Amino acid sequence: MPVMNIGPVPQSHDGFYATNNPYQVNGPKGFTEFKLMEENEDLFARLDFPGVTKESVRILVEPLKKAVFVFGDAPKEFRHDSSHRKYGTVTGLVCDCCEISNIQCYVGDGVVRLVLSKKKINRHVPSSCSFGGATMPNVPFLAHIIHGYNPEVAGGHPLDPAFTGPGPVTLPHPSVLEGSTSAYESKHLPNGGLFLRIDMPGVPNDRFTVTVESDGGVNVIGRAPPAIHDSSGREYRAKVAVVPLDYDNRRIKIFFCLFVLFCVCLLWCGADGFYAINNPFLVSGPKGFTEFKMLENEDMFIRIDFPGVPQEGVKVRIDPTKKAVSITADAPKEHKHDSSPRNYGSATGLVCKCCEISGMTSHMLDGVLRLHLSKTHASSQSPSCIFFFSQTFELIFLSLFVVKDRCSAGPHKFPHGTDPHDPALTGPLLEPHPCVNLGSDMAYEWKMLPNGGLYVRVDMPGVPKDRFTVSVVNGRVSVTGDAPGVSHDSGGRRYSGEVAMLESHVSIPGRKIKTIAKNGVIRLIIPPI
Repeated sequence: MPVMNIGPVPQSHDGFYATNNPYQVNGPKGFTEFKLMEENEDLFARLDFPGVTKESVRILVEPLKKAVFVFGDAPKEFRHDSSHRKYGTVTGLVCDCCEISNIQCYVGDGVVRLVLSKKKINRHVPSSCSFGGATMPNVPFLAHIIHGYNPEVAGGHPLDPAFTGPGPVTLPHPSVLEGSTSAYESKHLPNGGLFLRIDMPGVPNDRFTVTVESDGGVNVIGRAPPAIHDSSGREYRAKVAVVPLDYDNRRIKIFFCLFVLFCVCLLWCGADGFYAINNPFLVSGPKGFTEFKMLENEDMFIRIDFPGVPQEGVKVRIDPTKKAVSITADAPKEHKHDSSPRNYGSATGLVCKCCEISGMTSHMLDGVLRLHLSKTHASSQSPSCIFFFSQTFELIFLSLFVVKDRCSAGPHKFPHGTDPHDPALTGPLLEPHPCVNLGSDMAYEWKMLPNGGLYVRVDMPGVPKDRFTVSVVNGRVSVTGDAPGVSHDSGGRRYSGEVAMLESHVSIPGRKIKTIAKNGVIRLIIPPI
């Protein structure tokens, strides 16, 4: 069983406790908190900027001294972060009688706290000071100052119903100018592991705990004590992943850095590793991204996996030297939740002086390109030309489209083809697709949806759309696919594996999961439970 990411799920049927952060379970809600200090009428503002450094926070006072602009940078602390983050917001007065006279700023644990002092400038205007906060729109800020969460409203109780979702929907961070606006980020790693980033603003380094329960659930708890004038502390709690029952917990690495939690788990793939390092779901049949074979008439057969590419999306050209063919292929962004389109590029051909390519046929089906190359003798300078295109010819095409993979590191003699049981193609580390020039180079992609559901993309090249099956048993979503042998393939292929884990270990009808099978790729849209 692989390590499963769960993602944010509601803590109750009423939705999340706090729509600003799916992991918060008590304390003040909202991305901001405002308070009017009764003793001196100073204004206190708490702004959640998870990941920011103290040195990166900048405060600018508006010329009329009615508002302050607050900016902060959260660097890309870990190589698996999707990007850095930049924050920007504005807060201040919305009255005509006063102006800001002094600013105190405190930064710690991913939270910016401000204390704004004010003085009277117009004694003829009745005093009715109030304040608010806003994002940084590209329009005059005064028209967009809004009131944030105020714990003194409704009797000072932090359980403001406006910040509890009526359903499983979380809000994006309104102050993010660049980077992720979500409190949760995950990434499937090339080694089969799982990377998670979880925002828990206000939690010090020593207040995080990570435990693995008896059922394999990985739980994260963070406690943020109150600071300065916070109305109270906050607590975060969640199950973020599921590991096999016999998983070695020491393999989980945790980095407390800028108060963002990173949890890396290794995919459970057995003592010998994955059956095929090119695809974690392949369980039988020929391995590798490509397969080569010399036919009895010395023609050459080549299979290359291009998952997601439609029939009209591939172009194969014979080089003017007639020694090689170049291949480009485009897999469009078929669904709005795909991270991006994908573009592939490769080349293959001869490295001899005695022959040249005389003919070619190509066939693109279910995300697999199959080439049939014929050749004729051009001279008799070399006794053999039965080699796969290698580094000699690669020098010509390197700047254009050549992408090396395990099968193109040659020379490889065609009579031997590729061995589907080659031990070099089995191992503990998954390999990225070597022909991908743009887009995801891994066979698996997933994304949490705003409604609490899950989007999954799984590459299973060679599988027709009617050969996919999806099932859910005890909360585990499994996909299988059968790819028949076509043309001169050495055999068919079978894919099978668990692709998602539901928070609730229930069995739901597979028909409730929307599936889109096309061009050797299956996409699942799993509704929230």
